[in-house]
Amino acid sequence: MPGGLHPPLSVIETWPIPNYVNPETRDWTVPVLLIVLFVVTFFVFCARMWARLVVGRNAGLDDALVAAAMIPLLGLTLAVCLGARVYGFQFHVWDQTRKTAVESRQIVMAIEALYICATCPTKISILCFYRRMASGTISKTFIYGVWASIAFVIFYGIAFLLTLVFTCTPVLAFWHVVDPVWSTTHKFSCHNEAVEVLSSAIVSIIQDMIACALPVMLVWKLQLPRRQKFAIMGIFAIGLLTCVSGIMRIYYIQYVYFHTYDITWASLPGWAWTAIEADLAVICASAPALKVFFRRYLNISIQRSGNSLGYVRNTSSGIGGRAIKLSQLSSNARGNQTPTAGIHVSHGMNVKIESRDEVSDYEGSERSSRELTSFPNSNKTLPHTPLPESGRWEEGSRTMCFAEYGPTEEVDVEKNDGRTWH
Repeated sequence: MPGGLHPPLSVIETWPIPNYVNPETRDWTVPVLLIVLFVVTFFVFCARMWARLVVGRNAGLDDALVAAAMIPLLGLTLAVCLGARVYGFQFHVWDQTRKTAVESRQIVMAIEALYICATCPTKISILCFYRRMASGTISKTFIYGVWASIAFVIFYGIAFLLTLVFTCTPVLAFWHVVDPVWSTTHKFSCHNEAVEVLSSAIVSIIQDMIACALPVMLVWKLQLPRRQKFAIMGIFAIGLLTCVSGIMRIYYIQYVYFHTYDITWASLPGWAWTAIEADLAVICASAPALKVFFRRYLNISIQRSGNSLGYVRNTSSGIGGRAIKLSQLSSNARGNQTPTAGIHVSHGMNVKIESRDEVSDYEGSERSSRELTSFPNSNKTLPHTPLPESGRWEEGSRTMCFAEYGPTEEVDVEKNDGRTWH
């Protein structure tokens, strides 16, 4: 059966009698689902910005673009929710009044425009991240491909946004076309809306697939173990969820415009998938940046809860290490002249070797690892840790204790010669 905006008289005659008093209405499932998904997306966005601005201090253009996309994304979520409960999507087409029918068309234009404004900056953000990640590490062919994809997205956004606005002449005919009184008393012309909307959805999913395929080309050429390559590609493959949402959106578009005339009732699932696609795009764009966030804060949580006994490992020269309690360490420090100024020990702290690939995670990370771990002698002291005048490290000792130096709010547990242990 054909479908679309203009049902023939033979189809209208088969519709039930309009019910304007107590019509069949959709429930709150779609609004609740979209609100919950947007809240999740917002928290992921906040974690991304925290990782880039506070932890890594390396925010770039890709972060600014995602931040810009959050505003129309919020509008898109609200528009679909309002359409589902207020502006006509909750009714069958035969139960629509002239007012709700016109409002349903107005919200359709708003949803389509907000979708383009939310997804285009997100796609460009992902591509800018690829360019940033690959700068100076791969052939120029990949960089040119990224720039071509960015230009493609920009052209797509401008072209389909203008096409949407000028689908009908005058513009207000876009929503008044479903009003039989207005349409019979005014002159107007409209393009084939079904072809335009379907073409926009198809081009969008092609762009999503390109965005998923580009990192495979990038990672495969890196000199990494195969398992690590597959792990990294798996992170980017999360973007395939966006492609699935786009496919569902295409399905409902073709169903609404070519298989049913009950367009308001049948279109709500399609608009829901439209908002879901935009939310998943932001989540996928933020996934790589969340590595720093979780590595820092989840790792700290594990450290605080995982080693309550407070053991450190002594790696004597060439011999297997043995565990030493921190209390033994402090007692040895009192018996010997080991410098302890500036060292504080937190409850549950364990000594570990940290990766320093995120150079910007800590202040002063430009210092070389050799300087941070070298043994002090008579001519060299630990950075920011003055040696007592009468003390030096015992010669032959191979035990290293790496501790953070700085103020703390934890409760004092032991004092030694004016120096506080925490």
